[in-house]
Amino acid sequence: MSYTTMNSAPFTHRENSTVLITGVGLMGQHMARTAIKWLKPQHLVLVDHATEIMVGTKKTLLTDFASDLQNLSEGNTQVRTESLNIADESEVADLFSRHRNIDYLQHTAGISPCPLTPPEELDKDTVMKSCEINLWGAHNLLKQAVNAKAFTSGARGVLILSTSGTVGSEGRASSAYEESKGGLMNLLTLQSRHFLEKHALILNGLAPSPLRGPMAAQNPVSAARLQAVEDAMPIGSLTAPEHITAATSYFWAEQCWAVGEVLTIDGGYTKHRPIYGALS
Repeated sequence: MSYTTMNSAPFTHRENSTVLITGVGLMGQHMARTAIKWLKPQHLVLVDHATEIMVGTKKTLLTDFASDLQNLSEGNTQVRTESLNIADESEVADLFSRHRNIDYLQHTAGISPCPLTPPEELDKDTVMKSCEINLWGAHNLLKQAVNAKAFTSGARGVLILSTSGTVGSEGRASSAYEESKGGLMNLLTLQSRHFLEKHALILNGLAPSPLRGPMAAQNPVSAARLQAVEDAMPIGSLTAPEHITAATSYFWAEQCWAVGEVLTIDGGYTKHRPIYGALS
């Protein structure tokens, strides 16, 4: 199998690869554009629950976004789209009957119902829906893919968690979201060796703090919450999509020797804040 080095960095990635991105929101879109440029895959598969997505502040057909990506690749990458329910076993099984030989996966799909709602105010349906999409959705994706033998040997996958799921500190999510993402983290960290030894699949995770998307910036409540997070950022600004794609490129690299690890990408937001001197 041949590899190529990108931008003179000490990382190598597979040539003529197939990339699967599930969840074509802000992170998924940036990853797709970035992969087209630096990875130059032969195939790119975009999976989302909707046939229309928000690109910036504009509602766009998923197929039109795919066409833009194919143009960006100058026709060198075949970009295909799939709209399905990530929690449906038959739909996801069908996905992997159509798409095989997957080298790279980035799973970003997730929901955050009832943000800023304490646990005693949530009902069962809300909690279970969050777990169905955030935890079972990822489990179902991995299950159907490995059972269909859709991943190549040594394929590398990145699951997107969040800092609320890993250290309980994000500042915007509901307890339903945190509980489901915490379960996803356990799936990743406790089962990663099994996926490697049994299925030759290398899994790692990323836990970014909140991103400021164009839609959130237009909502006064969301904008205020994000500003509060940014004000507490030691590094000086919010996490951006390029920070996540850069970390994904590392986890996808042949030189990455991590398995089942979760990398927090938050500019120090969740780290211990020591106080020296008088308390005030």
